Amino acid sequence: MGIVNGVLCDGQLHDSEVHFLSTWLQENEQLKTVYPANIIHRLIREALSDGILTQDEKDHLLKSLSEISGNDFWKTGAVLPGPIAKVFDDDPTVVFSDNVFVMTGEFMFGTRKACHKATELRGGFTGDNVTKKTNYLVIGSMASPVWIESNFGRKIQKAAEMADSGEFEIAIIREADWAMAL
Repeated sequence: MGIVNGVLCDGQLHDSEVHFLSTWLQENEQLKTVYPANIIHRLIREALSDGILTQDEKDHLLKSLSEISGNDFWKTGAVLPGPIAKVFDDDPTVVFSDNVFVMTGEFMFGTRKACHKATELRGGFTGDNVTKKTNYLVIGSMASPVWIESNFGRKIQKAAEMADSGEFEIAIIREADWAMAL
């Protein structure tokens, strides 16, 4: 994330920076399957796929990379890990019956125990860690600004890697999506 933060620190994304990131990711192939580098790699590969990097593509990359890294340095003067928007499933369908839910982070709904109880009352199962049996990772809406450095962040990272592998059907959802399905 340090390289991405450095590229984004002025709030602009130049062709040379996109090509630099592409080259760096190619030279560090082991990161292509690790979150969030796997998402960054895909975004850059898609933008460069036709050999022409348009302003729209650069704007999309800038926005996406900023969301992934949480880098608002040009606005705030501080580089902090933050937004986790790119990991969430868009418009998920939440089915409780016979599905396994893992909760992470702090919840507006209440304690994790209260979230587990609400899930179990609707026929769902709960777990403490992301496993091959996990169907949903629910991320509490009171997310820590240093999420990547915590156990909370490791659950997200593991779930994102599992989902990205295509071998497991795991949805990463917001607390709000989970709560609306109650």
